Amino acid sequence: MSKLKITFVLIFALLLLISCSLIDNLKEKSGSKEEGDKKEEVVKEETAETNSQKDLQFYNKYIDVLNKISEAVEQLQKAYYSDVPDPKSVKKNSMIFAIASEVYSGSLERLIKDYKRSYYDKGELAKLEADNEAMKNDIENAFKEALKVLEEYYNTARTVIDYYINKDYKNNPMLASEHDDKIRNAYDVFKESFDKFNTTVRKYKPPKNLRDPDKISNPDEKAAAVLMNTYENTLDGAEAFYEKFKGINKNSDVSEAVKMLDEFENKFKEDKSKVESVEFTDRTKYMKYNFEDYFTKTVNDFVKESRKLFDSMNKKKMNDREFNSGYDNVINYYNYMINAYNSSIGTLNTFKTY
Repeated sequence: MSKLKITFVLIFALLLLISCSLIDNLKEKSGSKEEGDKKEEVVKEETAETNSQKDLQFYNKYIDVLNKISEAVEQLQKAYYSDVPDPKSVKKNSMIFAIASEVYSGSLERLIKDYKRSYYDKGELAKLEADNEAMKNDIENAFKEALKVLEEYYNTARTVIDYYINKDYKNNPMLASEHDDKIRNAYDVFKESFDKFNTTVRKYKPPKNLRDPDKISNPDEKAAAVLMNTYENTLDGAEAFYEKFKGINKNSDVSEAVKMLDEFENKFKEDKSKVESVEFTDRTKYMKYNFEDYFTKTVNDFVKESRKLFDSMNKKKMNDREFNSGYDNVINYYNYMINAYNSSIGTLNTFKTY
């Protein structure tokens, strides 16, 4: 009987030992899994995409590229429409001077060369960095495609312009209609590619970071916050107006565009008054002076040129040349303002305590 008890005790002890070992193993695995999950969560937090300074600079640079390409092409296309009469009216004895078209084609040629060298020959665009690799790849691929189509448009436009510059129409005026179709079709193909490029870039527009200056006690940080709000509000309003403006023609009803311009100007005046009322210390006065002397001037000039064009359009007395000139002026001053924005944001971002 005593042997049976001893045997039972040994068996029970063995089972208890095995059970404890299994429990320890389960705890070890569970603990490892929990630690692994925690480590994975930490990694995710560390690699989460953010709108970093590099991303912002990358985005702003390609906004500048978009504006300059659009400006160059629109100037050339409108100059062609202004210089060249209805192709069906071109005769051997016609007097056609495509001087503006010649000038703007030269500007477009230089722009294409500059961007090709900048991207493909280790220039500024090639050196741009971004923390968001998806954004960088998408935008650069769209840019390369748009640049290729832009060059095709230029080559077509150059052929058409040479036809008039070299007076070839005097020998063969029947080609005028064919050349007109070519440049119009090339422009349409370019616009399709450019619109895709534009959509791709603006897809990555950084979300606006809402700031409440009243909750900021540090005067330098408060001043920087007021300025940043003003710059971003102005950009949003300008882009909304530009989207409306770029679709107008000489005979358009501009009442809606005028209303948007009024809202843009009033909002800027409101934000400008906030900048003027906030305290700037010796450390931040340079940002205030930059805003007053540089950025504000470009905004006012842009509004002035826009109103000048709209006033002339409402009188219904503009010819094509006058409209194209006024339209181009608005585009130019819009681009001056955007360049001022990019420069001002760059200056503001050097303020490290903000």
